[in-house]
Amino acid sequence: MRKIIRYILLSTFLLVALLLALLLELSPDVTEQSSTQIDNAETVNTLLQDVRFVFRKRYNSHTLDVSEMQANSLAGFIQRAKNQAAANISYDKRQFTISISYKIFDTLIDVFVNVHVVVNEGSGVDVDTVRVGALNLPGNWVLSMAELAANRYTKTKVASTAIESIDKIDLEGNILTLSLNPLDGLLRDIKNIETGTLDDNSQLLKIRVAHYLRMLDGMYVNASGVGTYSLNTLLVPLMIEAQAMSNLVGGSATLENEAVLLALSIYAGHRRFATIVGNLDFAIEKIPQARRKPSLANRQDLSQHFIFSAAIKLLSEQGISIAVGEFKELMDRGQGGSGYSFVDLAADMAGAQFAALAVSPETAERVQQIVISVNRENAFFPAIDNLEEGMSKNEFAIKYKQVDSKEYLAVVSMIDKRLHSLPLYY
Repeated sequence: MRKIIRYILLSTFLLVALLLALLLELSPDVTEQSSTQIDNAETVNTLLQDVRFVFRKRYNSHTLDVSEMQANSLAGFIQRAKNQAAANISYDKRQFTISISYKIFDTLIDVFVNVHVVVNEGSGVDVDTVRVGALNLPGNWVLSMAELAANRYTKTKVASTAIESIDKIDLEGNILTLSLNPLDGLLRDIKNIETGTLDDNSQLLKIRVAHYLRMLDGMYVNASGVGTYSLNTLLVPLMIEAQAMSNLVGGSATLENEAVLLALSIYAGHRRFATIVGNLDFAIEKIPQARRKPSLANRQDLSQHFIFSAAIKLLSEQGISIAVGEFKELMDRGQGGSGYSFVDLAADMAGAQFAALAVSPETAERVQQIVISVNRENAFFPAIDNLEEGMSKNEFAIKYKQVDSKEYLAVVSMIDKRLHSLPLYY
């Protein structure tokens, strides 16, 4: 019996070792720098406009053109958000290839997973092959397994509906054309995905968010339709309440702070952030919205950058929040955009770091105390003087070349130093 057990264990070990040898590699296949890929981020503006139009006309069929440059700009954004990953998309006459390299170990010896997905043009989604390391797999079998896993995870048919929404794929030069069936069914499936878990903490978070939304709706500061007011005017009373609730038996500063930021993102940002916590109908009759948006440094746009970045932090990692802001600024360099703004980037960085500290068990109570005691926005929002904004792509290239240049990183470092000189961050 012992011999059989040893044989099974040895066979299992050898099988795992063989799979690792096939799947893992010591060098990445994708070596493109994200700073080079996102240098054409402004080209994504037209793609986003087309996507918005497709969503608005969800009951109609559409075609959507995606250039190779646009696809690789988005791939560069992924690398900025998740620096362990690098991606590249290449178009051929009859197929396109998505290549991804992901560093899973960063030690003395770097170890990577390299994935190449080849998709054929033609009707529907026809995945030719999927190569992971040295292992080649039939593409449509992998697609079927991924579809099944996604459906089970979301408890919907969203993956199946997404695949069925693509009627045809055409390639002509450096343009990929997606022929799309009406997207109404897909959007309804996405809406039906349960965004939160069903545990007690999730339900409690919803209750607390609804509570702070009711507080915001009753604040007198928004009764008037003129003038500006600081985001701090909303944040301080919320933090006073959050601190009081945290000090109760069984209270949690991280839970209260998360609920405060989510409520602010819904109320003073966009009501669609309500999907972060799920359906609030059981606790609040109507999602309230600020009559006038609050400001930071006397600018409403900076308050929006701060709030949106804080909300994205609650959905993801801090790096993704900053990458979203950076990519948006690069998009704005194009003709018709507002230009690259280090001021906006400072607001993005402040919002992401504020949220990170607010939901950390080590700093959550300190965040409450500092916001309340200082009672000024410069407790958490940096000075924006001498930060350039409104730069066109040409102006940005002349002075800063591209992101990750020493000139660009010097400004980012200066913003970071300003943040860490504030009471909340040092």
